[in-house]
Amino acid sequence: MMTQPLLLIAPLLIVSAAAIGDSVTLHHSVRFTGPGDTVHLADIATLEGEYATSLGAIEVTAFEAGMSSPLELHVSSVRTAMELHEVHWGRIELHGHRVIIRARSSEHIEPPLAMQPSSINKAPGHRTASRHAMDRSMADVLLDTPTFRGWLARSITNTLGVNAADLKLDFSRDQTALLDASLTEGRFEIKPLNIAMHSERLDYEVRRWEGGRPMSTDLVSVNPTIRTSVASLRVDVQRGRPIAAEHVEHVEQWLTPLQRSGRVAPDAVEGRAAVIRLRAGTILRERDLKLPVLVKRGDKVVVRAIAGGHVLELDAVAESGGTAGEIIELRYGRERKTFTARITARGEAVRDLSMTPPTTIADASRGVTP
Repeated sequence: MMTQPLLLIAPLLIVSAAAIGDSVTLHHSVRFTGPGDTVHLADIATLEGEYATSLGAIEVTAFEAGMSSPLELHVSSVRTAMELHEVHWGRIELHGHRVIIRARSSEHIEPPLAMQPSSINKAPGHRTASRHAMDRSMADVLLDTPTFRGWLARSITNTLGVNAADLKLDFSRDQTALLDASLTEGRFEIKPLNIAMHSERLDYEVRRWEGGRPMSTDLVSVNPTIRTSVASLRVDVQRGRPIAAEHVEHVEQWLTPLQRSGRVAPDAVEGRAAVIRLRAGTILRERDLKLPVLVKRGDKVVVRAIAGGHVLELDAVAESGGTAGEIIELRYGRERKTFTARITARGEAVRDLSMTPPTTIADASRGVTP
């Protein structure tokens, strides 16, 4: 008789172990050895589990051109980068406090002459730029530049509708000659290839004309990041709980246009409720929040009917629920006919009779016809 309960407990233990989920554990210090300048999650953390491993390509930061000093990355920044890729926090745990990322030790060291690659197609000592090498500039520095690079800075600033002092632009070092070409030296035919507000990178098809003839066609890519004020949680918030002003702090981050489009402005957070459980350090996005339900079906609601300069008040029962500003159906007493009103607060609604025939609600106003 005692063996059956034991057999039932064993599967539960297995399920509980599986429910713990995968883990991402930050290293204390790493030497960056990846290609290019972009640092990925797999470069700075130990990834345990299939789901955690699949997140290794997430971009968490980047070394600026020529930068040799270490980067210090806090766990809140890592969490933000993961949030932007819609990580399922029910399947993974993030451990660690911060990680120090050191640049490559041999990035600017030439190999011995005998070990240097040779080519019959280029002069000795000539080096080509890395495919990933980028030049970063603030947009406000470029606005008055009479070059193609300056035109791009002006165009992107206007398209994104941001202050040029809050916009960084990364240009490919391989296209320096084209980017620095004077606008007076020829005619440029420029075609945007994507929607700026919903992109990580902006691509342009550029055709140069000289003497009325097309000379060349190039694909130019620019990586913009925008200084943005975002709302970061100070404390954990359970699902369905409203968020108060003291739960949030304002944080400045550099975001791509795509990342920026889904954020919640810090002054638009208070009073909204969490859709899921949110942890401290989470950068709040529209998908994380909802307006709290102020009226549920079956609730008693005080309805104020406005007619000219008069206000009639009645008690009704909600036939549907909703949030602030939504229109719901209500019923007065045992009347068979329902009427509608707009929710204004918890348990309260208003009906403007000047906008509708007054007979719609006359029977429900305690016998008084407005």
